[in-house]
Amino acid sequence: MNTGAHPNAPAPRANIALARDCDECRGWGSVVNDGRYQLCPFCQDLST
Repeated sequence: MNTGAHPNAPAPRANIALARDCDECRGWGSVVNDGRYQLCPFCQDLST
């Protein structure tokens, strides 16, 4: 069984205003985890 987003689904966009002072992502708003870009769990609101 496959799980996760559809391969053609648009990637989530990082809020740069939230990422500006983040030390984890260095202001990018995203991090690489297991070879995939993901929103930074420290500065991005993942509840939306």
